[in-house]
Amino acid sequence: MSGKPSLTAYVVEDDDDMREAVGDLLALSGHDVALYADAAHFLEEVPEPRGVLVVDLRLKGMSGLRLQQKVMGNAMLAIIFISGVADIQDSVEAMKAGALDFLVKPVRAQILIDAVAAGMERVSQVHRADARHSAFRAGYEMLTEAEREIAGFVAMGWRNKQIANKTGKTENTVKVHRARMLKKMEAGSPFELMTQLKAIGVLADP
Repeated sequence: MSGKPSLTAYVVEDDDDMREAVGDLLALSGHDVALYADAAHFLEEVPEPRGVLVVDLRLKGMSGLRLQQKVMGNAMLAIIFISGVADIQDSVEAMKAGALDFLVKPVRAQILIDAVAAGMERVSQVHRADARHSAFRAGYEMLTEAEREIAGFVAMGWRNKQIANKTGKTENTVKVHRARMLKKMEAGSPFELMTQLKAIGVLADP
């Protein structure tokens, strides 16, 4: 249904040695890595980031928290803060705004590796959900008006005879429409069809 998304580990850190060390660690862990010394260059060069952002809380220029606000709403980006100071207020603010983790320097290598892996998995899950939604919508767009009408009844568990009586169609016609509709939607059961139709907003909860 969908290919694996191309994801990057972005490191935004104004300490040169720290930035290179984190970048090397994540590259050795198998990630595509991009390094930035400040938030402004990251925003300028990556308008639609996809992956995990490892960002220092206190950067020169735009702070890490301000950068988080700039990219807020991008479900394809998980954010991990690193900071030399264990500031509870800042960490609470970051987590409330959706950060995946808040790590205090010096960060143990395995802890950072695990945090980035968790972020990549979260973003991959979002990608898979979006791909499923797109596939459901594409299937629904292929349906004829008659098939869409029948889809709603099938999703609610109605039998062919009941649908025929309700719509004024013959039972055989309903059977044909039903088969074509389920094939286009790639739905193996009425429950699966119901799940798909709810996901794209064409079937409301009772």
